[in-house]
Amino acid sequence: MHRTALQWIVLVAIAVVIVGIGAARSAVAQSCVGDCDGSGAVDVTEIIKMVNVALGTSPVTDCTSGDGDGNGSIDVTEIIAAVNNALNNTCAVPGSPWELQNPSPTGDDLFAMNFVDAQNGWAVGGFGDIIHTTDGGNTWDFQPIDQEADLFGVKFLDAQTGWAVGDVGTILHTTDAGDTWAPQTSNTTEALNAIVVLGGGLNGWVVGTTGTILHTTDGGATWNPQTSGTQRSLNAIVMLGDGLTGWIVGNLGTILHTTDGGASWNPQTSNTGRDLFGLAFVDALTGIAVGDDGTILRTPDGGTTWTVQSSGTTNLLLGVAFVDTQNGWAVGDVDPDTGEATILHTTNGGVSWAPQDSLNTNALFAVAAFSTQVAWGVGGGGTLLGTVDGSTWQQLNPASTNVLFGVAFAPGSSAGFAVGDFGAIAHTGDGGATWKSETSGTDAGLFAASAIDPLLAWVVGDFGTILQTTDGGVVWTPQTTNTDVALFGVKFIDGNAGWAVGESGTILHTTNGGARWDAQTSNTTSSLNAVTFIDVNGWAVGDDGTIVHTSNGGATWTPQTSNTTDSLYGVVCANAVTCWAVGGTPDDTNPTEVILHTTDGGATWNPQTSDSADALFAISAVDTETAWAVGDFGLILATTDGGTTWTLQDSGGIDPLNGVAFVNAQTGWAVGDRGTIIRTTSGGQ
Repeated sequence: MHRTALQWIVLVAIAVVIVGIGAARSAVAQSCVGDCDGSGAVDVTEIIKMVNVALGTSPVTDCTSGDGDGNGSIDVTEIIAAVNNALNNTCAVPGSPWELQNPSPTGDDLFAMNFVDAQNGWAVGGFGDIIHTTDGGNTWDFQPIDQEADLFGVKFLDAQTGWAVGDVGTILHTTDAGDTWAPQTSNTTEALNAIVVLGGGLNGWVVGTTGTILHTTDGGATWNPQTSGTQRSLNAIVMLGDGLTGWIVGNLGTILHTTDGGASWNPQTSNTGRDLFGLAFVDALTGIAVGDDGTILRTPDGGTTWTVQSSGTTNLLLGVAFVDTQNGWAVGDVDPDTGEATILHTTNGGVSWAPQDSLNTNALFAVAAFSTQVAWGVGGGGTLLGTVDGSTWQQLNPASTNVLFGVAFAPGSSAGFAVGDFGAIAHTGDGGATWKSETSGTDAGLFAASAIDPLLAWVVGDFGTILQTTDGGVVWTPQTTNTDVALFGVKFIDGNAGWAVGESGTILHTTNGGARWDAQTSNTTSSLNAVTFIDVNGWAVGDDGTIVHTSNGGATWTPQTSNTTDSLYGVVCANAVTCWAVGGTPDDTNPTEVILHTTDGGATWNPQTSDSADALFAISAVDTETAWAVGDFGLILATTDGGTTWTLQDSGGIDPLNGVAFVNAQTGWAVGDRGTIIRTTSGGQ
């Protein structure tokens, strides 16, 4: 659901280009383009206002700050700048209410990568992001540039000389390993999707939308168009070392071939109507193209014939790379069944493909390979993956970019844990200044955490998983639960007494720190999504508006009336009588938001309202007056009057936020999709 919102914004921006609003990129002087209301943040509503102004359906006075260059109009470049400001919270003033701590080095999508050897590589992506590694991907440095257009292709000749291409006809060139980048003139405003430059650095080609092909013979000092004979988007290009022979793939099964350096490009029969996004040739005859619906094409004769091969998937494939005539990888979208990004591997030149585990919840857009053991992939949310054995892929970001579902900090401490899909655990000991991945020992989704002190914590997840650490996360030890249902919530009140809740009304209880877990009777079959305790008084909330309560540590659980049938995802209590529960329906077209409040221990639950209509997934409170709730589309609500009023806070993004934890009235963290971790030290104000 969250992807739909982001994709919708992108599609609207593309629509603006199509109707002719987009023009040559102009300098955007204001750093807060899109902050229509002057709040110090850009949200979805303000981006929509800018689109309406660009389309001519609203006056520019509706969003004066959207006119970044002051020319009296809004164009696609300014909309892109506004989206960048929304995602990265770059409009916020010093002391901004919420700051992004993860992912690192960037949370923007990475669309392409190129390695010149086993150590030196670059990746490029959204909003002009360029990152660089000199140690095989173990660490990455951000290379800032003075432009915000998305970058879709990158090519380096050696450790110093390279090019990057992207939206609005962008071509950038560096001769110092990317420390500085200089623009080159493309004479087009089309999106440029891929680039190839041959040895010597003079002869190069770029391909892009509406059949664009550009060619240089002087290292990019001048770029001249070549005739493609098509208006379809061209997405990838390969040129052989002779500078004469090459292939291009694109939308609707387009394959073009040249034997004269591009003076003429001739179509080849692909035997597919699917869009093609990735291309690799292992020699002058053997090539592989990948694309939509799991399409893999192979040619043994330079493209005279292309044969559709079985990939074993219907997932969108976006990138392909080979290291020799036999060994290669293809990467692509998230599999809807497994929830992980697609990685396929071949050891027989593409005749057959086998899946490999990515254990990542973001689409992979590109892959680069150095040897049969060493390869890298990049993708959504700044995802960086690598393998050093040809089969096991590891995340190269300091902390996970997977969906994060829960966060917990030890009371009054700067030590915390964030947990997520495929066993992701991120740990900080310094309030989030640095987050590091920890080895959980499981691939199960992890949904919630509870920390008693900086060393002692528990996490729960799929298949009845409960893990405990007693050393701050260095080692996580599985505990026996005697259940295989998903556990969604956990709460410990000291080093011994804890509860976990999950599917089918499951409630587990321990009195010895998890050495033994015993089932308690919940008197419900609804899934329970969260649990909280104040001494022996506890509440669990779940699907269909379910609330159950205990006043004796769970010996008995009694239903309470919520007066809602919407799912409840979060619950918190400030004391034994004052609590909140939150939830709703996370729907693109008809969302609902639920905030319930009690001051009598749940004998009565009363609805509270905010100016938002989106579902809420978690809540944290520090006293009876002060609380925060987080939810869909980056939603953060805060109250300082017990919920009489709930105020919207700017999260700096639009991805769902799934968990929140505050240690005092000023300091708190929220986590969400695409590895998002944000922190406030001002109560979010």
